[in-house]
Amino acid sequence: MQKKVAPRELIQQDFHRLKSSERLYTNPKVEDLIFLQSIEGRAHNGAGSFNKRFYVNTTIDEVVRAVGRSPKATKAKRQELIDEIVEFVDSALGDDPRDRLVTRNGKPFLGIPLFKDRTVNYHDILKGLYLGGLRDDVDIRSKTEELFKIDIGYGRCYLVNTDVMEEMGLDGEELAHQENKDRLEEFKECGLIVDEGKIKYRDAKHIKYLYIRHHVGPGQSDDAAIVASGLLYNVDVALGVFLADAIDTLEKYVSIYRDQDNNLARYIKENYTFLDCEEKDACELSYLAAIPKEKIDEIPDSSLRYFLSINDDTGQSELETHINFIEGKLIQQIPISRRRIPVTVLYEFVKEKLKSIKREVVFKIPEVLGEELKSSVTKVMQRRFITVSPHTSLKTALQKAEARKSELIIVKDENGNILGVVNPIDFLVFLRGENNA
Repeated sequence: MQKKVAPRELIQQDFHRLKSSERLYTNPKVEDLIFLQSIEGRAHNGAGSFNKRFYVNTTIDEVVRAVGRSPKATKAKRQELIDEIVEFVDSALGDDPRDRLVTRNGKPFLGIPLFKDRTVNYHDILKGLYLGGLRDDVDIRSKTEELFKIDIGYGRCYLVNTDVMEEMGLDGEELAHQENKDRLEEFKECGLIVDEGKIKYRDAKHIKYLYIRHHVGPGQSDDAAIVASGLLYNVDVALGVFLADAIDTLEKYVSIYRDQDNNLARYIKENYTFLDCEEKDACELSYLAAIPKEKIDEIPDSSLRYFLSINDDTGQSELETHINFIEGKLIQQIPISRRRIPVTVLYEFVKEKLKSIKREVVFKIPEVLGEELKSSVTKVMQRRFITVSPHTSLKTALQKAEARKSELIIVKDENGNILGVVNPIDFLVFLRGENNA
């Protein structure tokens, strides 16, 4: 076991290296809590200071102890971040909703500055928490595979006795990546999987919270789940999905181990009458986030750290970039996730996936990329548009735009000066409703 656990000195070196080279879109305390978990993944993958040496049995607990932090205090701080989101849900269900993603004291969730000022619809946040919390569920993934005839793969975290694991000739890498569905009962009977009801085991050094894969598959992209939910519903639903994903990350190292994002999703379903979505909707989102086998190395899948990592060139995080894309705002071409894949690759993938479901999805336009600004003016001029005078009624302008399938309405005065631009998509829905009436 110890041969596959990273040396204390290497852990310390990589932790300080990460803290000095990266900035996250949060406060220093939350950043610290996220970095501690990142070191675990870097040790497994041989990244950073580990220099292609793979310490697959390294856990967050080893990292926390190596850098001189208190396991008990660290677990409590991470659980507090989850509890703040749960309290938001309870307030909404108790008919005292908040219109911002903040605590009762006005502190933004996860220390993310955006959440302090941005207003949200609590109904959509609850919907996103429900969909995001269920999409990783073992049963939901299994149902998704059956419904959409695809292969995703799935598993869950268990309390694992690492002494038994070593006796069986296994390690964390094998448990996480090999097919173990048919061995789960064996693992329980021999004591590899510890009964979660036996609290006395939870703080034992040889008891770790490890992921055991049931079924091997390409997995899902958390980036795709957030972007797809935003385009399919709205940006607040996407933020709810993001928060569910954050809970799923944080719960890996807390005082009491349980599937908290899944539990919160089911709690919302049981107690919120106006949820207006079902398990089938979670299956749909699971499908939209599923990575095809042939694209396993092409589609980005970001961790919480990468979602919040600030790009040096743009000064923006991945999360902010995704929000801007969903809202049809100007975005910059940036590399995302551990694989550093261009963000436009993700967006094209999601848009193609959305075309395959029987749901109407209206994309906000224009979706102008920062890269487009480097192109010739001719390329931009190829967009379909109409021109109108400032005296033209909005109804007439929209009818004209719809008839000609125009992407933009340009308003010019009598001298040909451009006074402004109208995006017809924002208004056509009202025009259609009036005509139907």
